[in-house]
Amino acid sequence: MKKYTKKTVKFYDLHSKEYIQHSAVVLEDKINKFIGFLGGKKILDVACGPGHDTDYLVRKGFDCLGIDLSEKMINFAKKNYKGKFQVMDFFDMKFRDSYFNGIWCSSALVHAEKRDVPQLLKNFNKILRKNGILGIITPSKQDRIKRKNDTRIFTMLNMKDLKKWLADNNFEIIFSKTFIYGNMKWIFIISRKE
Repeated sequence: MKKYTKKTVKFYDLHSKEYIQHSAVVLEDKINKFIGFLGGKKILDVACGPGHDTDYLVRKGFDCLGIDLSEKMINFAKKNYKGKFQVMDFFDMKFRDSYFNGIWCSSALVHAEKRDVPQLLKNFNKILRKNGILGIITPSKQDRIKRKNDTRIFTMLNMKDLKKWLADNNFEIIFSKTFIYGNMKWIFIISRKE
């Protein structure tokens, strides 16, 4: 586990109740757009938090596994939501190559240093089947006021860099847009493994 990841996990373990009550929201229009491109049922929900998106995908008929490094989040998910959940580091995923039809990656890349994002995309490519779909939601580059005692790494990306890294890792962009949510600007990209 990366040193900065430990600080992020510690933050979520300490503030899990607050996060679950105020930030665990299913963005249905975005997730429905993602599932509209899928050619199969097997999905990985990366950094699933308390499991709200995993649950939504399972209720839509998908075989979804949610992974997160916060044990508190995974324990909450197992008790409250449908789906399979596992404590796992997205930098060290234990899956066979070409295993998933889709990867849902909402608010996960924000917790990786910018220099590590291309490696994560490479890892995602490896475990996706040919023509597999990768859905990403991540904060766009903008000013942000850091809260006191917030130990998380909070990396904001720009659309141009993210598109380049996806292309470099053999992903074809099939949909992209920015949107505003919670007084923040977000990037939403759907890409297909070539």
